[in-house]
Amino acid sequence: MRDQTWIKDPVPKTRDTPGLALWKTPGERPAVLCLHGISAQHRSFNALASAVETPLAALDLRGRGDSEKPESGYGLAAHAEDLIRTLDHLGLERAILCGHSMGAFVATRFACDHPERVRALVLLDGGWPREEDPEAVSEEDRKALEEGLARAFSRLDRTFASAEEYLDFWFPGQKLRPSDLPPDLADYYLYDLAPVDSGYRPKASRKAAEEDSVAVAAQSLSADELRGVKCPVSLVRAEQGFFPGSEPLIADAVRDVMVDALDVKREVLLPGSTHYTMMWQPHVAGWSQLVENTGWTGE
Repeated sequence: MRDQTWIKDPVPKTRDTPGLALWKTPGERPAVLCLHGISAQHRSFNALASAVETPLAALDLRGRGDSEKPESGYGLAAHAEDLIRTLDHLGLERAILCGHSMGAFVATRFACDHPERVRALVLLDGGWPREEDPEAVSEEDRKALEEGLARAFSRLDRTFASAEEYLDFWFPGQKLRPSDLPPDLADYYLYDLAPVDSGYRPKASRKAAEEDSVAVAAQSLSADELRGVKCPVSLVRAEQGFFPGSEPLIADAVRDVMVDALDVKREVLLPGSTHYTMMWQPHVAGWSQLVENTGWTGE
């Protein structure tokens, strides 16, 4: 295991596109580009960076982290344009895309539209097919997804007096300090905050999160469109949803559709994990080898 220190390598802005905060771990030019969830940032991959020797790159998607936050202009097509700029900036013709949650939807859309730039996909509890008939989605599933997103989005309008108050949002009643958490997890929460006059605000833009939430529902790939993703895929699923004891976001029936449509080479189901905890130890140990040992990609 090595220090997971990230080195900033910004992708410059252009007249029509925002500047992006790209981060790399020490080592040779990375072949893996990590894409985070809808209101997160690149340090959700801290535990992965600590677990592998393979050099990684990770992007703060536009509207998140230290990337610029335009008033509008989000959605899967905008993120795809940013990925092309990022790969060009890294000097990579093709990359393995490792996407968690919304990052997985960005990855599948990009792999379908730009197959020449993608070597393989690692999908972490995301990238499931868009339901073309909204009535086919059960009220229970719709409510669970809406509640999970609403909880994450609710912090984006708030000012927190301290890092401890922010941790209390995530871990109610536990009165945690950053020093009480594993270092890679504490670093995630501390990076998530930007100082303001009266305390700290989460860096993610609520406008970005809300616009992308609508875009994922409308622009992600259908089951038929997923068949257009020709590269090898590893699929990693959390056993539970957003909250302990909740139903998984990728149920067995949805998993079956994905496996039928995609060229899935490896599958991992993480016992005891949620959509969030799958990104941290001990659960990362269950899927980090997909990034470390890429023989499954066929190259």
